Amino acid sequence: MNDMAGINAPERVARFHEAYSAPTRAIVLRILLKKPRTYTELFDLIPEEVMSRNSVHEALKDLGRLGYVEDDAPEDLKRRPPKTTFWANRELIADDLGATVAHLLG
Repeated sequence: MNDMAGINAPERVARFHEAYSAPTRAIVLRILLKKPRTYTELFDLIPEEVMSRNSVHEALKDLGRLGYVEDDAPEDLKRRPPKTTFWANRELIADDLGATVAHLLG
C-alpha cells in the first residue's frame, strides 16, 4: 500500500495517479500511446506555448522512472540523443488503469 494523498492505495493506483496528476505527463503520454515518437516529433506536436522543451524532457524522465515510457537509447548515456525514439509501455499502463478503476469502484 502507498499513502496517496492521505489514503492507502495500492502501488499500481499510486503510480497511475502520479503519471496523470501532472498535465505535462498526461500530454506526453497521450501522444506516445498513439505511436512511438522522437524528441523532434514530440517538439513538433507540442507547441512551445503549451509546453516548453524542458517540460517535455522532464515529463519523459518522470514517465520513464514510473515505467510508463521506454526508449531505444543505451542505458549508460547521461543524455539521450536527439534521434531517440520513445514509446509507451501499454501493458503496464493498462494494468495500472485497471487497478485504479477496481480501487475506485471498490
